[in-house]
Amino acid sequence: MSSSLVLALYLELLLPSIERIFSLLPVVIGLFIGWKFSAIMKAPATLIGIYNGAMGGVMGTMLGAVLKNPALCNIPIESETMIATNMYSITIFAACLHALISHFIRYSFKV
Repeated sequence: MSSSLVLALYLELLLPSIERIFSLLPVVIGLFIGWKFSAIMKAPATLIGIYNGAMGGVMGTMLGAVLKNPALCNIPIESETMIATNMYSITIFAACLHALISHFIRYSFKV
């Protein structure tokens, strides 16, 4: 879920929000990521992987939309610099969290 969340967040922040197809792209990529991770386990967990991938894609898209426009959730932001600061800090935190989770997953496959 973290991989699709971070990827959807970055796609939402980097791509222009004019095109409506870009809203569906992170969800489709999240479905694919969840399907590939569930295929690694060789268990009947395909639906769980697809569900988690799709949820990560939806959450990343929503988080990116709120970071671009905090008024969507009635968050009082006073300046453009505060929006930019929040955007940078949350994306750096998401990248570090994704790297940590990926490291734990790779470690669990080694053991």
